[in-house]
Amino acid sequence: MTANVLDASALLQTLPTILPPGKKKLESQQDAIAALVHTVLTVLGFRLTGVDESAPTRTFENNVFPEEWNQHGPGHYTLKYRHEQSSLDFLVKVTKLGSRTLVNSIAVETDKVASLDIPTNDFTSPSFFPHELSESSSPLVHGFISSNRVDDLISQLRLTTVQKLIPGLRKEGYTETVTETETRAGPSQPRAPQPDAPPARPRPDEPPLPPGRSPAGFPYPRNPLEIGRRDLDPFPSNPFAPPPLFGSNGGGGMFVGPDHPIFGAGIRDPGPGGMGPWGGDGYLPPLGAPPGARFDPIGPAFGPGVPFPGRMPPGGRGGPFGGQDPDNDELPPPGSRDMFM
Repeated sequence: MTANVLDASALLQTLPTILPPGKKKLESQQDAIAALVHTVLTVLGFRLTGVDESAPTRTFENNVFPEEWNQHGPGHYTLKYRHEQSSLDFLVKVTKLGSRTLVNSIAVETDKVASLDIPTNDFTSPSFFPHELSESSSPLVHGFISSNRVDDLISQLRLTTVQKLIPGLRKEGYTETVTETETRAGPSQPRAPQPDAPPARPRPDEPPLPPGRSPAGFPYPRNPLEIGRRDLDPFPSNPFAPPPLFGSNGGGGMFVGPDHPIFGAGIRDPGPGGMGPWGGDGYLPPLGAPPGARFDPIGPAFGPGVPFPGRMPPGGRGGPFGGQDPDNDELPPPGSRDMFM
């Protein structure tokens, strides 16, 4: 069985060998993370070509860092790579952002981007640095808290960076990580075509509605911006005016008649069965006035004995179920003017 090339203990033994011969020192936590990233890419066959984005391509023997590799640390580190299994140039930047460390990578020619964001103190110990590798007897793993933390960091780097820059990388002892989503989804399969929605067809069982009527038989609500506009006209109507473009709004200007808009649609245009849209006379909800109740109509009167529009013929007291205007009750009660009562 082939050994895992990304084993934590093996990488920590390799890390000191990629540091400059005369500078085996990690100055900060970001130094340690950048050196570990470079170690992972080195064992996977990435070839270091520069530590400055604008510098020309160079060759580094055994992928060993030059002396100036961390001259901009701990703020940021720039690493340039090539790989024999790809014709692309890769740019990796390790950046300190407050208490976090970002590892941003890109395949320059294709703009293929990868990013890793980690809490710095979750993977490195701040009290361990600066650390001199050639003189200290303290194991390097203590700088990364534990080998489990190193494994976690390597796993995230492989999933978010290596597998995105070079998918299907072939290296003995290296296997790609399969995410839980990919495991559940399985191999991708083409979706079955969705059946088209049935075309709209006429419904012969429903008769066509007259203009301005809703399916319930009531007139559609009027434009609220039209309410009050006719009140600016001094006369009910102009017999010489051309017909309106969108139909008449009813009403008679300043003349308040039975079809004036202030009385709603119940008088002018009752609904099915001669009833308004609210039932009854069109001004109260259904059963708004109990049968036989004394009820003053809301709207213009037409004189004694004349039925209120939308009501039944005379034959009762008043209200939606009587039909006739109620008795005059606007006069004071008998004897109310007698000061001695």
